[in-house]
Amino acid sequence: MANVVANSDDFFSYTSGRWVWGEEEQLQERYCRFDILELQKAAMRSESAASCVGMEKLGEGSYNKSFRLTMASGKVLVARIPNPNAGPAFLTTASEVATMDFLGNILHLPVPKVLAWNSSTDSENRVGAEYIIMEHAPGKNLADVWSDMDLDRKVQTMKDIVDIQRKLLSVRFSRYGCLFYNKDAPLGSHPATVKGDELSHDLKTNIANQFSIGSVIDTSFWHKERKHMDIDRTSAVDYIQAISLREIAWIQNYATPRSPDDPFFTSHSQNNPAEHISLLQRYLSVSPYLLPHEDDLLGSFLWHTDLRIPNIFVDDNGNITSIIDWQSTWAGPLFLEARHPHFLNYNGDLTLELPKIFKQLDGSTQIAVRSKVIKSILSFLYEKNTAQRNPALSRVFQYPNGVLMTDPVRFAGNTWDGDILPLRESLIRVQK
Repeated sequence: MANVVANSDDFFSYTSGRWVWGEEEQLQERYCRFDILELQKAAMRSESAASCVGMEKLGEGSYNKSFRLTMASGKVLVARIPNPNAGPAFLTTASEVATMDFLGNILHLPVPKVLAWNSSTDSENRVGAEYIIMEHAPGKNLADVWSDMDLDRKVQTMKDIVDIQRKLLSVRFSRYGCLFYNKDAPLGSHPATVKGDELSHDLKTNIANQFSIGSVIDTSFWHKERKHMDIDRTSAVDYIQAISLREIAWIQNYATPRSPDDPFFTSHSQNNPAEHISLLQRYLSVSPYLLPHEDDLLGSFLWHTDLRIPNIFVDDNGNITSIIDWQSTWAGPLFLEARHPHFLNYNGDLTLELPKIFKQLDGSTQIAVRSKVIKSILSFLYEKNTAQRNPALSRVFQYPNGVLMTDPVRFAGNTWDGDILPLRESLIRVQK
């Protein structure tokens, strides 16, 4: 028997924040109604459980909601349901499941095991929404324990990150795009042909027989009317130009300027479609020069671009037990995808040992100095270990003007709904 849940509308709605503009639209993009009892039954079947005795919202982001489901046996599962704004229907869930399968069973990375899933919303899916049911990540969430971990355990977590990135770099794809099972791949997809010194011929053949590379399902290519537009979503220079071509086409056809009396009117340049189009065309003209010529830095690799501590689980010794949130992961150019994990990224002056006068400092200053030293050590060791074990990644980090070159790519996709200034300023820096 499944468990009835009170206040069920909270399960369908986004409840973690508010908006000062367009709130109704924002909430609608994050509202997804589904059959709660049928989701519980699907979880019960996946675990051969007699009943589901509890269900609670575990967390939610801009593009999905996660729920903790407790079986009568005490087993805890996680159900994940994408919001309408997560990306293309069917493909978003299908790609996430295939990617997690590839990561877990081909690369042997610590990711949750998928127990059941459905990417359709037809009558055969009694839940009434796309869903993924997976094992609960073992260990403790790093966000809950990082501040209390000693340096040795933090170093162990850092070493595991380096090892995980080494495994991601061990398989290079022949194309850019998202991963799908062959049976779910959209039209225009290709068998997942891969290279890797550690891959046997049989494994390469197995990968091509099971997986395909298809459309990039990043939400920026599918938001609002963009999902109906004929845009190249599969191609390094082609890909970064597709970002601008997409936005130019959308602005020409759908952008609606605000009245100067509108309280959310910001500036005439922000509100002028011609200004955006002109700037995006300037971006197009410099785009071939925003990428390096070295082939290995443009190689196609699966990559987790959001390695924040809430997405990482560890054991009591700091060993990583699971990494979550692989939605919209794609095999893209390493030069554009690679970045320091948030919790290992330190841009201050390196201080690798406590000063001799440390004991004479007051308490609050000691805390600040100790924190700086720990961040410095972790950053130094991460860079050192990366250079030794993942030299291509280290070259991306050390590439001259790397941030300067990639900033325009990151800012080009959201000038109208976001802000035109970051792209303009990044192009000025490039042209200098």
